[in-house]
Amino acid sequence: MKACESSSRPLPLCPVSKKSVPEHFRFCPSCGSEKLALRGGKCVECPDCSFTLYFNPTCSAGALIFDQQGKLLVVERANEPSKGKYGIPGGFTDPGERLEEVAVRETKEETNLDIHSVKFFASFPNVYTYREVSYAVTDTYFLAKVDSFEGLEAEEGEVAGLHRVDPKEVPQDQWAFDSLRNAIAKYLAEY
Repeated sequence: MKACESSSRPLPLCPVSKKSVPEHFRFCPSCGSEKLALRGGKCVECPDCSFTLYFNPTCSAGALIFDQQGKLLVVERANEPSKGKYGIPGGFTDPGERLEEVAVRETKEETNLDIHSVKFFASFPNVYTYREVSYAVTDTYFLAKVDSFEGLEAEEGEVAGLHRVDPKEVPQDQWAFDSLRNAIAKYLAEY
């Protein structure tokens, strides 16, 4: 398979604009040519200057933090996508950052908690639609511990609320993303 050919899995589309990231490009970012071609849904190529731009999934990491009673710490999302639904502390990677570091940093930012014993649990593909563009994402989930829930504080503007819930009792449509539903189902099946 050539580097720019599509895999058997179709690229997810935005439900509003119906465009994946590569489909938003009309001109070559290098030479400005209008002959830019979408190849296999995962890159664009310019026949005039041979420029190729790939659109591989970005990565995110989140922390599954349970209290002694088995309740999961969730964030109520303050913004779209999935405003008002439950997520977990987490976010996208910054350049040069390890996924474990993302889980620690995002948990601190969103909840003011310091986590430790961060251990990989699972990963699932996801689609994150922002401003009518669908981004392919690989969401990673880590089990983490916290010494105390004292000082728990929601990040203003990002988190509408913080709750500890029994994941078995949360309606499936209350989870913010399919990947999180999959991670919760895996956790409940294994623990």
